Amino acid sequence: MADTLCQTIKGTNSRIALLLEQARASLRGERDFGVADVRALLEPVGEMDAIVAQSSELRLLHPEAAVQLDLYKFQLRDLQTILQQIRMMLLTRQAGLNASQNNLTAVSRWTSAFNQTR
Repeated sequence: MADTLCQTIKGTNSRIALLLEQARASLRGERDFGVADVRALLEPVGEMDAIVAQSSELRLLHPEAAVQLDLYKFQLRDLQTILQQIRMMLLTRQAGLNASQNNLTAVSRWTSAFNQTR
């Protein structure tokens, strides 16, 4: 039981570490962060729900799992920070796109008005 538990948590931590690195790459502008990335993050977090609900008890029964549970907790905190940063990045990008759209609308109207005066 303890080995299976530790392996499950360790596997989840490995997947989250990879997904965190991909999210960091998005913040550096090296890749896009999309819906598929959010779904990929939800999967391992969802798998840990039952384990996290019993984490206090598991720490007492299986002290060897405590290290992996602590790593999981640390990664979740890191993930929360990164997701907040990604949210701000996306809001900034949205504002830029809205400004560009407004500029294009103004140019389109100006062009239309110019063509009517010819």
